[in-house]
Amino acid sequence: MIQLEGIIPLDDYIASDEGLDINDFFEAFMANNIADGQVWSIPWQRSTPILYYNKDAFAEVGLDPETPPATWDELVEFGKQLVVKDGDNVTRWGVEVPTSFWIYANFAIQAGQHIGSLGDDPCAVYLNTPEAIEALAFLRTLQTEGIMPDGAVAWGTAPADFIAGASAMIYHSTGSLSTLLANSPFEVGTAFMPAGEAGYGANVGGGNYYIMKDIDKERQDAAWEFIRWMVRPEQIGQWGIDSGYVAPRNAAWEVDPLKSYAAEVPQASTARFQLPYAVKEFPATYGGQEIQVITTQAIEAVNTGELSPEDAAAAAQERANDVLTQNGCELE
Repeated sequence: MIQLEGIIPLDDYIASDEGLDINDFFEAFMANNIADGQVWSIPWQRSTPILYYNKDAFAEVGLDPETPPATWDELVEFGKQLVVKDGDNVTRWGVEVPTSFWIYANFAIQAGQHIGSLGDDPCAVYLNTPEAIEALAFLRTLQTEGIMPDGAVAWGTAPADFIAGASAMIYHSTGSLSTLLANSPFEVGTAFMPAGEAGYGANVGGGNYYIMKDIDKERQDAAWEFIRWMVRPEQIGQWGIDSGYVAPRNAAWEVDPLKSYAAEVPQASTARFQLPYAVKEFPATYGGQEIQVITTQAIEAVNTGELSPEDAAAAAQERANDVLTQNGCELE
C-alpha cells in the first residue's frame, strides 16, 4: 500500500492524540505497521495460529488432556496415538495443518529462520534456506507418518473436521476460537504451536486500520476518530471476545469485559501469551500477494509428493526473486 501511494503515515495523528498510547500495542503486532521509521496503520483484529486439540480424544487414548504436545516430536507421537481407523479407512486424523503460506511460516520460524524480513526490508524472502526446507519436510512427515491426510488441506476443512471429530488436533488462527468453542461437542484445548529445533515461534496475522491518501482532510480526520473509537480498550476487548482475535493492546486485557472473560475462558489468552515468540508477518514485501501464492504452491507440491522439499524450495525462491526484481528489488 505504501508502494502504491495509497495510504498516509499516522504519526501526526498519534503525536497530537494524548489519549492513544501507541506503545500500548503489542510489539509483535506493531512490527508490520511500521516502515521507514513511520507508523502506517493501527492494529485491530490481530492473530497468530495456535494448536487446537480435542481434550475428550486425548482422554480416550490415555493422553493427559491438560498436556498438549510441546515439540514437533511430541506432535508426531501424540498424533499416532490419536489416529482412529476403520480397516484401511481413517475416521479420525491425528492432526490437520492447512496448506497455507501463513501457517507454513510458523514452522520455518520454529526451525530457526523466518522466511521474511524481521526488519524493514521489503525485498527479503528466504524460501530456500535449510530451515525453510526443514519446515516443508516436517509437514510432509506428518503425512508419511499417517497422522495427517495426504495432499492439500483447505483452510476451511481443518476446523470443520475438528468440530466433526474427524481430526483430533488442528493448527488454525486464534480468530477461529469463538466458532470452535461454540460448535465443538467436546472440550476444546488450546496451546502454543509445538516447538521445533529453535523453540517456539509464531507468524502474526490479521488486519489493521489505514487511512487512505487521496481523500479530503475532513474525511481523514473522521477516519482517525473512528479508529480511535474502535481501538478503545473496552471496545477492542469486546471484539476479541466476540471474534476470538487477540485484542492488540495491553490495556484491553486489564479492564472488563475482556479481563473477566479471559479469567473464565483461559483459551482466549493462548495466542496472547504466545506473542513473545511471535515475529513480523510474512510476507511484508513488494509483490506480497504473488509471493503468498508462490509459497502456498510450493507447500502443495511437497504435500502431494510432486516435488521434494529441496526442489520445491529452490523453485519457489527463484519465482519469488523474479517477482521482487520486477518490483525494483536489486537482489544479490
